[in-house]
Amino acid sequence: MMGLSAVYGGPELAGTPIDKAIRMFGKARGPTEMGVSGSLDIVFHVPGSLLKPEFTGVRTAKFSRKEQKLMLQIAVPDEQVQSPDVRWLLDAIREAVRLARPKFERAGIEYPEKEHLFIVDRIQRDVLK
Repeated sequence: MMGLSAVYGGPELAGTPIDKAIRMFGKARGPTEMGVSGSLDIVFHVPGSLLKPEFTGVRTAKFSRKEQKLMLQIAVPDEQVQSPDVRWLLDAIREAVRLARPKFERAGIEYPEKEHLFIVDRIQRDVLK
């Protein structure tokens, strides 16, 4: 399973191009399976008037051995808010998928990296038709 969501740094971000792109990715991702080993929760951190990410790039966050799930956070640069580059966003998701592998390996949990990357490829095909 791969979940996609966002933390918005201000109310003005509702309906912006980045908001629409992230929602579109979530819909294009398709149905998810619950309780699958090696699950990812990918969260975009979008800068706004109230809050800005305190990091850059992609980082690992909360890991649950019980749920076999890892949260990864992607800091969205300011220039991506009003005019998001869909390819940049997809590349950031791919980076997150690859960054997760060592965490699952150390925990001895099966990690379906190829399946996650296939989902990203499918999102790209659906979005860039």
